[in-house]
Amino acid sequence: MIICDKCHEEINNKEFNPEPHIKRGYININDNVTFKYQKDALRCFGYKGGHYQQAVWKIPKTNKRVWFPKLDIDEDWNNSLSNDGEKITMKLNSGESLDDWFRNNRGDKNWLKKIKNGEDLKIDVVFGNEKNHLNQRVYKFIGEFEVSSEETDEFSMVSIRKATKVYLS
Repeated sequence: MIICDKCHEEINNKEFNPEPHIKRGYININDNVTFKYQKDALRCFGYKGGHYQQAVWKIPKTNKRVWFPKLDIDEDWNNSLSNDGEKITMKLNSGESLDDWFRNNRGDKNWLKKIKNGEDLKIDVVFGNEKNHLNQRVYKFIGEFEVSSEETDEFSMVSIRKATKVYLS
């Protein structure tokens, strides 16, 4: 089978284009929404900037963030998505306390206490960083998740899926 590089590039550009989702006004996991770059996912929520490579971006004028967790083990993190897609668990590979990590790396002295008291329950629109069938790193929409105060502990942050469809800003 011969694959035309130009045709393959055009297909990829359509597949990863945020415009159809923006025009429709929502993203849904049933539509297999996938982007090659974080900036394209963020454009769905009003981002106007250039290249972006951070784990989290705050959606302006909302209480929501966009989160791009790598859904496998890397040098620092061991993030996993449950088999049913309903739960994300975030842990450090080192086994270090997340409470200590947030204190030492983010200056958040009461991370766990705030979650347990319901003061810092984040709502995240999640695009999992994973490899697609062409072995490309992509960002796939997997839903809107909220940190669980009941299931989060000192060593793991657990987020539960609350929605499979998200309306865009």
